Amino acid sequence: MASSTCAQQPALANFPLLTNKEFNSACREFLDRVRLVDESTSKQLTVRLTQRTTGPILSIIRRIAHPGIPTCDGLSLEDEPNPRRQLEAYEDDPEALIRTTEPSIGLHVVYDVVLSPTYQTPVLYFGLRRYGHPEPLGIDAIYQYLVPSQYRKELRSVGVMGGISLGYHPDSGTPAFFVHPCNTADAMRQLAGHRHVTPETYLIIWLGLVGNRLGLQLPREIFATDGMRGILRC
Repeated sequence: MASSTCAQQPALANFPLLTNKEFNSACREFLDRVRLVDESTSKQLTVRLTQRTTGPILSIIRRIAHPGIPTCDGLSLEDEPNPRRQLEAYEDDPEALIRTTEPSIGLHVVYDVVLSPTYQTPVLYFGLRRYGHPEPLGIDAIYQYLVPSQYRKELRSVGVMGGISLGYHPDSGTPAFFVHPCNTADAMRQLAGHRHVTPETYLIIWLGLVGNRLGLQLPREIFATDGMRGILRC
């Protein structure tokens, strides 16, 4: 199990920076954790890992369901019910499909985690769309539907994890929003301190940091081991 082997893994060679090999290892270990999540929960997230010439891409697809609301007009995260979540892991399967049995899904967001060759830290690229529509929603919708109110000022002012920028996805080349990695190394150093940080631990801590700010709420079971529950109260 991932939780029992994490402490036995070697620490990062140059924390808070990651090598390609360490990032790839972290993504695979994260998928092992995902498989341990209670499968009785309803499907709200899909996780997959694909290998590209640019490096590994860890993709997390979140579906935002609002029973009784056929479109996303007037939708807000504050009004969303608290559905139980399930993750399906598709390792190295670029053809994995988004599956759902919910007829009332209004929005879906795709988060892609890649390794920045310049900063040597993870970068989160993401796009928010109305379900069934290829056109991505703009920055106003990102702040309205994804960013919790307590983090909006921080992200607009390039806070602890950097601000939201618009650039080109490193794999597809299409325009995409991303969280600029300029402050990632410092934030990870301050949060993890002198703890034994393995590639897997690094990625889970990082996902907790950036995910909380962009509506990526992962099941608590993923963070319930290795002493990380206290670390992620940020």
